[in-house]
Amino acid sequence: MRALLRAFSRREVTRPPRQLVGAGVLCLNARGEVLLVRRGDNGRWDVPGGRVEPGEATDAAARRELHEETTLTAGAFSLLGVFSGPDTLHTYPDGNTVAWVTVLYLTRDVSGMPTAADDACEARWFPPGEVPGPLSPATRQYLQALHASLHAGTPGPL
Repeated sequence: MRALLRAFSRREVTRPPRQLVGAGVLCLNARGEVLLVRRGDNGRWDVPGGRVEPGEATDAAARRELHEETTLTAGAFSLLGVFSGPDTLHTYPDGNTVAWVTVLYLTRDVSGMPTAADDACEARWFPPGEVPGPLSPATRQYLQALHASLHAGTPGPL
């Protein structure tokens, strides 16, 4: 019994990942710069976004998360894609692992100046080709999708 209690206290017991739905917004400004936030839990740069609350629409969650993390407000945006798979696994400091299914939107219509808030410790615009590291695998996937969308001319009503 003591060995079992020690294992729990050291978090040696593995837990299967939970699957959650997330929503985010990839923002571009007039100069073509991309907005990223640096996460406080792991120091990685990411797209503003987070968990969709039960009963909440994904577009409403994306707008809420953008405002909570950057104080920015988004106008019109379009769907960039839905992302899942190994690149979207995230392990948190408490040992919990989440397999995210993320609905990602794209906008060029934001108002305000980005100010880090909530779980973001920094929020900044970055020129194309100058995106900093470290990035999560999911964020790399999002930026690749953005690049493909812009070069295909299919970013929707921006």
